[in-house]
Amino acid sequence: MRTIVHIDMDAFFASVEQLDRPELRGKPVVVGGDPFKGRNVVSSASYEARAYGIHAAMPTRHAYRLCPRATFLKGRFARYEQFSRRIFEIMLKFSPAVEPASIDEAFVDLTGTEKLFGDPIETAKKIKEEIKVNVNLPVSVGVAPNKLLAKIASEEMKPDGFFVIKENEIRSFLDPKPLSIIPGIGPKLSEQLAGLGFVLIRDVLKYSLKEFVKTLGGSGREIYQLVQGIDDRPVKPPEERKQISQERTFDSDISDFGLLKWKLLLLCDRIAERLLKRQIVGRTITLKVKFSDMKSITRSETIDFPTRSNKLIYDIAEKLLINVQRRNIRLLGISISNLVPSVDWSSQLFSVDSKSEDLVKLMLDIREKHGYDRIVRAFEITKKRR
Repeated sequence: MRTIVHIDMDAFFASVEQLDRPELRGKPVVVGGDPFKGRNVVSSASYEARAYGIHAAMPTRHAYRLCPRATFLKGRFARYEQFSRRIFEIMLKFSPAVEPASIDEAFVDLTGTEKLFGDPIETAKKIKEEIKVNVNLPVSVGVAPNKLLAKIASEEMKPDGFFVIKENEIRSFLDPKPLSIIPGIGPKLSEQLAGLGFVLIRDVLKYSLKEFVKTLGGSGREIYQLVQGIDDRPVKPPEERKQISQERTFDSDISDFGLLKWKLLLLCDRIAERLLKRQIVGRTITLKVKFSDMKSITRSETIDFPTRSNKLIYDIAEKLLINVQRRNIRLLGISISNLVPSVDWSSQLFSVDSKSEDLVKLMLDIREKHGYDRIVRAFEITKKRR
């Protein structure tokens, strides 16, 4: 029997903000930006904010109406990535089979780790405790025989919970639960199912698979399998990264080419930092542009030797941007692919642009130690003063 653990950081972005700013602890915090500017949406809400009905993907303007006294913050994604890396390093101490589901959640397969760490349930408790001690953030942990049930278990006692579903407890646990606890069954589908008389999981299991599919239609087969708690998906560690990408959606559309170039430079800085951190370089630079009418285009160029120079990446991206039709632009993105370990190309790389490499390394060191917003380009300061 497998032992799968689902690790889910509770209100992750908001929890990081409350950790960094003690005066916000115990208060409603919304990460998503200014509720009165642009098209901002909620990325994360503290549990104090959720008590007012605020949730992820909600427009921040609506969140403000629900709780005007909440603190609204712009996301600091470099900071959240720092915490995420530390959390994943802890998981990897206990098993090589770690599958990230997002920046703040992952599955861990503890099957076969008994000889090293003992009982897997106790090992899951150790993972939770280590995250609590070394990262000081709340985490909910679910333990079960498969990924589906582990994810359901982690939701059972949020926040900061720990819950186990054993093989012989699956039916007694699932059957009286509402269908909405199944991942993928959202409010609209729940309403549709309720209209057909299916409110609880046990309501579905009164019917045979054939009868249920006949009643519900094409999606019935998958739902019927899920409500039985069946999930054979393995925990799959991530494959080797195929590209590094960074993009930004603007608060309002931009047509000014000078401003677009500055935005592009900031994206290229982040690409270069991430390449340096992973000790990789790439050859193909791709520009992504989304216009105000939501139509997107991409333009690419492949160079002879791999690089992680922010200057070279920017020079190519700017050239690609010049050839884009001048229209109101909603989003800019940069990616670099054809990646290889940098050690194989060190002679070419460092002889090309060592000053650029040194600058990126200095910026990265400062941001890792003191936070992403501790060092910015002069353009960003000038923009804020204006």
